[in-house]
Amino acid sequence: MASPANGAERPDREAKPASLVEQAYASIKHGIVTTAFAPGASLNEVQLSEELGIGRTPVHHALHRLAQEELVDILPRKGVRVRPVLQDEIAELIEARLVTEPYCAARAAERVREAELEEPRRILAEAEAELVGEGRTEALMKLDGAFHSWANRIAGNRVLYDVLDQFQNRSARFWFLSLSDIPHAEGVHKEHKAILRAIGARDPEAARRAAEDHIKSFRRTILKVI
Repeated sequence: MASPANGAERPDREAKPASLVEQAYASIKHGIVTTAFAPGASLNEVQLSEELGIGRTPVHHALHRLAQEELVDILPRKGVRVRPVLQDEIAELIEARLVTEPYCAARAAERVREAELEEPRRILAEAEAELVGEGRTEALMKLDGAFHSWANRIAGNRVLYDVLDQFQNRSARFWFLSLSDIPHAEGVHKEHKAILRAIGARDPEAARRAAEDHIKSFRRTILKVI
């Protein structure tokens, strides 16, 4: 058993590597989501380490975390590759979202408290401001994710929330591509307002329909841009 002194020191020794892993993970994921690292591109641990100014061990762990999220493939004796954009994968993710997210929107409409509506209103106000800004795609994507996370959280099912969080991670590249389309980005904002309006009205069926329409709109757009 470790002595009290050793036990006290261990968190300090481990904090820095954990922080570096998070930094490497966030930087590499950003490159993948924004397609700075193109689908199918090879990623070299040594090169990434040098570019990020982070040791190889944190980069290695970050890549394995991204592999768990299915954003990269780790190929034996070949290295790491950004996962290609596959139409079958997109179709499966959309199908899964159509099964789960409208249910969450309906549940949110049944459960929401008035005080909980302030957060999505703020998110949508920020998104509306970003619609007229330059370089807005990343900001819109972040706000899009925040809005969906709110609705899924209010639904009150922690298991389903975790599942949908995984869907968001796997869908991030597709979101970026779809929100780069200006008319679609404006449409997304209107669709979010419709979802929130239905949730705020405590109308589960309207919330379900609005969420379905939103996902189907995403499907139409992403199939045009990939």
